[in-house]
Amino acid sequence: MFTITFANPKGGSGKTTSAMLLAEQIRAAGATVAILDCDPNQNIVQWDAQRAEQGRASPFIVRPVPTEAQFLDTVEDIRGKADYLIIDLEGTASNLVTYAISRSDLVLIPFEPTPMEARQAARAVQLVQNTGRMMNKAVAHALLFTKVNAAIQTNDEKDVRKETQANDIPVLRAAIVRRAAFTRIFREGYLLSELLEQAREEVKASTASAQERVLKPLEAAIQNAREYTQEVVNHLPQQKAAA
Repeated sequence: MFTITFANPKGGSGKTTSAMLLAEQIRAAGATVAILDCDPNQNIVQWDAQRAEQGRASPFIVRPVPTEAQFLDTVEDIRGKADYLIIDLEGTASNLVTYAISRSDLVLIPFEPTPMEARQAARAVQLVQNTGRMMNKAVAHALLFTKVNAAIQTNDEKDVRKETQANDIPVLRAAIVRRAAFTRIFREGYLLSELLEQAREEVKASTASAQERVLKPLEAAIQNAREYTQEVVNHLPQQKAAA
């Protein structure tokens, strides 16, 4: 089982959205996915409950945040039930955060590429590196830009990319674009693919231009999620993938 953890001490950095997009695309590729929702807001747990209330099955195993004492047992219980475990961490530093990082094959640190957000992300990088030192091994990690502009690369984003390159910090090339569809999945309890399927049904009698206006943003959102997911999978340890 691959374990991928999303960590950042700052709330609102895009951890939960990034975790959900990754989970959907991995599941769409045919693998089984479990999500451990350690965020106090429990947005993924609520998303799962909303689907249940609407009579729609969840494509993932979703577990709420365990106590620190229960965390390792919860991870072991999931092992064997899923090919991938995705952990959405709380923002504050704690033993649970350290436990999650220590069990991870890859830690992703999502943040909006601004100088202030970059400083918070640097704290997460330091935490990952310190955890690795305690374990006497390197913990794979990478920064993930979120909420970026789809049309242009801002000066802040350019500056942050240069700074991370200068400091030899790994950064995913793919970034999560700011898109309305990424907030709708939580508001409506849907997957991206379900939003697209619903939209296609709604506009099938419309003109080609009207269809494009509605469908193109959803198709672009899915393509963004696929490209990001492919890069994440490529960052996983290949020796484990071959085992």
